[in-house]
Amino acid sequence: MLSDSSLSDFTVDTLLSLLETSEASFIAGLTLSHQILTFENTIVALTDEVEKSHYLAARTKAPRAPQLQLLEEWCLNNDLKKFHCKLCVDPDVFTSLVRKLENHPIFSNNSHNPQLPVSVQLAIFLNGVGHYGNGATTEDVAEWAGVSIGTVYNCYRQVMIALLQLHDDVIHFDPMEPEDQQERDRVKQWVKSCSCPEWRGGFMCVNGSPFNLFQKPGWHGEGFYDRKSRYSLSAQVVILPHNLRIVDYMIGVPGSLHNSNVFSRTRIYRHPETFLGADEWIWADSAYPSLPWCIVPFKRSSTEPMPNAHKIFNQHLSKVRI
Repeated sequence: MLSDSSLSDFTVDTLLSLLETSEASFIAGLTLSHQILTFENTIVALTDEVEKSHYLAARTKAPRAPQLQLLEEWCLNNDLKKFHCKLCVDPDVFTSLVRKLENHPIFSNNSHNPQLPVSVQLAIFLNGVGHYGNGATTEDVAEWAGVSIGTVYNCYRQVMIALLQLHDDVIHFDPMEPEDQQERDRVKQWVKSCSCPEWRGGFMCVNGSPFNLFQKPGWHGEGFYDRKSRYSLSAQVVILPHNLRIVDYMIGVPGSLHNSNVFSRTRIYRHPETFLGADEWIWADSAYPSLPWCIVPFKRSSTEPMPNAHKIFNQHLSKVRI
């Protein structure tokens, strides 16, 4: 009997001790699990913060003094020279571009951070592409607009995508289209007001412009060395002189080629009948060939003085072209 009683007491004590130990272990396990869960939540929160800010350490924001509001002020004060100096277009052209771009899907997203207005993105883009050298750096454009460098890059990318998709809707000229016929009549009236009624048939102008390269290209670099001792790409642009609307162009040719050579690659040179009718022509400078549909100034002779009639002709031609 004593042995059975001692065994029973030992069994009960052992069980109670085991239960206490198990309870303590269970509580300790719960505490550890809670600590691990808290640690994981902290890691997730820190990860989200890093992804949002892209910086591991806190930083102070750079001071900004945006000048975008000056564009509106210049428009109100009719200071077109300053507006054109910054964006290289007139306010009415800028407004027209905004209307053509504002409904493009590239300017809408599902983010909680809305994009800048299309007018602001277009102004940033035009300011950047309209300047060269130190004035066209991403940092300078960012300071001018009061935005970050990444925002400037995004504006460049989005506006360029939208413009390229609108290329065929903007750069075209078909004399058979009613809209283009009205535009042609407006140009002819403008030429008539600048010169004389007999000259109204010349309603287009052509000119060349180089696009300077950052450095000498690694492949056939000497071919890009132009007459101004710079490495560049040559571009030919055919425009309507009253509003500078582009109707034809050629770009990407090495800068060493002469304007007349590059001009021969344009569509209007190869198929002038698709742009011009009877008694219609384009104006050009003395670097271009004299053709029935391409009128150029008289050239100076190395041996004889230029007649006064030729001088007067050149002066009036320059008023239309320039």
